[in-house]
Amino acid sequence: MAKKTAASPVESYHSQHSPFGAFSSFTLGLINSSGGFGHALRGPARQNVYIGFRESEGSRWRLLPFFKPTEWNESAFTGEAATARPPADFDPLTSDETKRTLGWASDSWSAAKGRFGFSILSPFGEMPDPNKMGIEDSRKHLSPHVNAWIEYDNTKGKKDAELVFGVGDPDRLFRPLEDTEKRLQGFAVNTEFGFATTPDEAIETRQGFDILNPRFRDYRGLLVIGGESGLIFRVKAGEKRRFPLVLGFYRDGVVSTGVSARYAYTRCFKNLEDVMLHGLAHHAYYEGLSVLRDRELEESGLSLDQQFLIAQSTHSYFGSSQLLWGKDGAIYVVNEGEYRMMNTFDLSVDQMFFEIRFFPWAVKNILEQFVNRYSYKDRIKVSSGRLSKGGISFTHDMGVMHAFTPKGRSSYECENLTGCFSHMTMEQLLNWVLTAGTYGLRTGDTEWLESRRDVIEACAESMMNRDHPKASKRNGILKFDSARCGAEGAEITTYDSLDVSLGQARNNLYLAVKTLGAWILLEKVFEKLGMADASRNAAASADRLAKTVSGYFDPKAGMFPAVFEGGNRSRIIPAVEGFAYPVYLGMTDICDRNGRFKELMDKLSRHMCKIFKPGVCLDAKTGAWKISSTSTNTWFSKIALSQFVVRKLFPEALNPKALAADRVHADWQRQPPCGSQAMCDQIRSDTGVPCGSRYYPRCVTTVLWMDE
Repeated sequence: MAKKTAASPVESYHSQHSPFGAFSSFTLGLINSSGGFGHALRGPARQNVYIGFRESEGSRWRLLPFFKPTEWNESAFTGEAATARPPADFDPLTSDETKRTLGWASDSWSAAKGRFGFSILSPFGEMPDPNKMGIEDSRKHLSPHVNAWIEYDNTKGKKDAELVFGVGDPDRLFRPLEDTEKRLQGFAVNTEFGFATTPDEAIETRQGFDILNPRFRDYRGLLVIGGESGLIFRVKAGEKRRFPLVLGFYRDGVVSTGVSARYAYTRCFKNLEDVMLHGLAHHAYYEGLSVLRDRELEESGLSLDQQFLIAQSTHSYFGSSQLLWGKDGAIYVVNEGEYRMMNTFDLSVDQMFFEIRFFPWAVKNILEQFVNRYSYKDRIKVSSGRLSKGGISFTHDMGVMHAFTPKGRSSYECENLTGCFSHMTMEQLLNWVLTAGTYGLRTGDTEWLESRRDVIEACAESMMNRDHPKASKRNGILKFDSARCGAEGAEITTYDSLDVSLGQARNNLYLAVKTLGAWILLEKVFEKLGMADASRNAAASADRLAKTVSGYFDPKAGMFPAVFEGGNRSRIIPAVEGFAYPVYLGMTDICDRNGRFKELMDKLSRHMCKIFKPGVCLDAKTGAWKISSTSTNTWFSKIALSQFVVRKLFPEALNPKALAADRVHADWQRQPPCGSQAMCDQIRSDTGVPCGSRYYPRCVTTVLWMDE
């Protein structure tokens, strides 16, 4: 008798479908859940979405299960108690009947043996600097819409079939677009968002309490006080038709405080109707761009699990993207998912690999914002009650939820703390150096590096001071906290909610190797700028630091401790994170296992080979990668970044169990509870349950895999 195998778990997950820079999403995909249109939300919207077909008039509708019973129906008007109920006369399409395919720039469903199809397109590609775009290019690249299509193959049918696309909002009512624009057939909420197609005799507009079975109709067949709005598409017997749709967003006027700015797209689109007309007129272009991106991912040679993780990550990145326009031009912001902090530097340094690939100007734009508004100079606490010169650094973020914070201050960092919400002065200093160096060296923008020569020099001096104010006592390791932490506080790292293995900044292995990466890039940048002495000093700092780190290797355990004090014995994967930058930049001299950093490379190899074991940095229960051996709190974006380094530099560490983890990480995102919040980053390695960082953009670090 053949051995029975467990059925594969049903895939059920939301994906964000978002235009570039609009901080808006049409979120869809979680089974038996609502979604829909949202602007600047911390999670999915709560709208019912009706998508499906019926084979003939009078037969039962078959709908994708993306809605919940609504209480907004006629009983609320008749004096009866409002009762939640779904539309009548439908059967949900089950997972066995439906196939879903998430592409890099698309999300598609098919059913009825391929006769029915629906797809949302989120096209993206290389984009020029908005400050240099003309109106036509701006309209093409910045249009705040996504395209979609719905189709049915009725070539073998004997009766006319029907399709439906509709949305119900429990809080706001949709208006018929024909009231303001006769060239559109569809609905919108105020001037903010809506859906439309090109008017066609085969399309009927419906609105009411139940769009599948409308009971109340006004002079044009609608009931505008009803909460459900939709389009019914008729496909005649013997025909196959695909109908285009556009899902548009628009937010006019000043939207931010602290720095007064509007959405950049308002410079080239006058209103929501203008956006929708543009999206429909150029539907073929955007569909072609989506096909191009999807094919690029399909032909990458990566596994299906890796492809899924890249696609899902990218969809959520664009959902957090925001391009504003202020008095000096474009202001690029990536909001931090559910937290909605603006340009959190811990994210910017990781997201830059994706941005450099498609719109490198965004990296420079963020760097300039940090220099011009969010840099500061501090002092360091060298002993009890005594301060010494620190130097330049940068804030954790630029504000939260459209509110830019005052100059030199973040929305996150507080005084007199040793854990979450303390200052990240050294971490953010390194983030500026690594982002600036990576951007300048990868793009060849030496002109910009030259324009920021003074800042780069100041960063190098600041890094040295934080090692030790006296040159004779420097070994490369951060030893002192910023005075900004207050008398009782201590600096933390980006791994703010982890235990001491990664949370503490001082004497931290992760931060030490990241500092090494920064010195390596500074050496190359100074060389590029013709600053021979500064380049030699940076090289000497890198060599000194590599020797120091090597000296902390525990030969008996065959691993590094995560923190070089207090007898710490935690083991961490991000010990190699600092090498991501020279690897990405193709610095073969640096990455040569038998070259300049041979001793450290050899010890890091031994470390990585030891930690990828169940109970250390592989979760004993799930097989997932654990950032730290002493915590189940892990970040997928950082796993992806470390995977890039390990696969490039230390492939010998990847035993079969370590390699099998891609499936575990993908399954986290393909099923609830992660799947209910689109891409999630901070996850419990033993359960796959997100503990933070939901609806999150940073996981686009996965784009590094495309270079493998």
